[in-house]
Amino acid sequence: MSERRLYQKFKDKMAKADPNCFCYKIPDWIGGGLRPFDFFLVIKGVPFAIEFKSEGSKLTKYQLYQMTDFVVAGGEAAIYWSNDDMDKFIEDLMEKAKKK
Repeated sequence: MSERRLYQKFKDKMAKADPNCFCYKIPDWIGGGLRPFDFFLVIKGVPFAIEFKSEGSKLTKYQLYQMTDFVVAGGEAAIYWSNDDMDKFIEDLMEKAKKK
């Protein structure tokens, strides 16, 4: 499944799981895939940095740096691997939001 389809599937499922969440796909405005992470998500006031990765790929040094800074600033970070169960991934995000 393409990243674009993964994003849309994630956004649709997230809206059903929590209609009041905020989902924003960060555009690749610089080119060459250089962006801090793919998705900015807020669930019940808890900010999440979400990165989508296909099987076998890994975070770039820039993404790792940005996601680490995001966590240090008080947010949560998560990586969705294309072969993961998306429903379980969303359930885990919702649980993290409840605990904060």
